[in-house]
Amino acid sequence: MRELKAEKVRDMTVDEIENRIRGQLQNPVLIRERRRDIARMRTILVEHRTGKRKLSGHGDTPQAGAAVAAREPAKAAKAAKAVKEPKRETTERKRAPKEAKKAAKEPKK
Repeated sequence: MRELKAEKVRDMTVDEIENRIRGQLQNPVLIRERRRDIARMRTILVEHRTGKRKLSGHGDTPQAGAAVAAREPAKAAKAAKAVKEPKRETTERKRAPKEAKKAAKEPKK
């Protein structure tokens, strides 16, 4: 079983990884393995670009700092939304169908 380990991928450059992802599969029997290798390579590229983990031979990347800075406002906005009070309309909407059913069951005088 030929497996592309994460450490081996981290030793590659970004261009080498992208070429491997786009590469042609020689043996169709290995589709499952190749699909997992591609997922592993894409994960490592995302880690590199977001600054979580660097590829070997790469120092600080300008993209990594920008990606982290871009996420910070999104986190603050998400936290602000979580603090909002729950809507009271939902209980009123749930009651309306029940009351309509009750009214339909009761005979009219």
